[in-house]
Parts: sequence; structure tokens; C-alpha cells
Amino acid sequence: MKSPAALACLSACFLVVGTLQGADREVVVPLDNKPFKVSEKDVVRLTGKGIAGSKIVAKVTGPAKVFMENNVFERRNGSPVIGNSITEFEIKATSTGKVKVTITVTPPQPGEKPVVTEYEYEIQ
Repeated sequence: MKSPAALACLSACFLVVGTLQGADREVVVPLDNKPFKVSEKDVVRLTGKGIAGSKIVAKVTGPAKVFMENNVFERRNGSPVIGNSITEFEIKATSTGKVKVTITVTPPQPGEKPVVTEYEYEIQ
């Protein structure tokens, strides 16, 4: 059995390592569709929004890839907001160069046209 002091020391080590790992991450969130520049270490976060049941996909062209996809559930006054679909895409560089990301939101109703949003940026 491990002593309480050893467990406390081990917990402190995990806390320090977790804090150090998170400190180096920078996330870039564009607020418009103008081209921009990022460093190779940066993460780009793009969001697709649609009505409930929408299919939301991201296509990446260039030296980057989607490494994390988050389904977002909003709350207002403590209760879930109904009627929307939100997906965040976190994109990480694989090398330097120009990247194009196309987010397509397809509503669930048959015959509705998808909403396509394009982002372009350069990884330096």
C-alpha cells in the first residue's frame, strides 16, 4: 500500500505536467473568412452551425488535418438549447504551406441546399 505522502506527491506531479502541456497550446479562431497566417504549433478551431439534425463535415486541403471534432451542446439558464447542431473542428498542421478548409452544413430536410463556408490560411 502506498503512503498518503507518496500519493500526494504523485498527484502534484500529474498536476504540474498537465499544466505545462496545456500552456503551450494556442488556438486561433477566425471571426470572418479573410485569409490569415498561423505558426506550425497553432491549432485552428472552426465551427459549423445548423438546425438540429444537420450533417456537418469539414474537408481539409493542404498540410493540415482535423485532429479533434467536438459536438457542442449549449445551455441557457441551465437548460439545453434545442433546435441547433454545432460542431467544432480543431485543425493541426502537418507541415508548412497553404491550407483550405471547407465546412459544409447540410440541413435534414430533403432538397435543402447545403451551406458551404471556406477558410484559407497559411502555416508558417
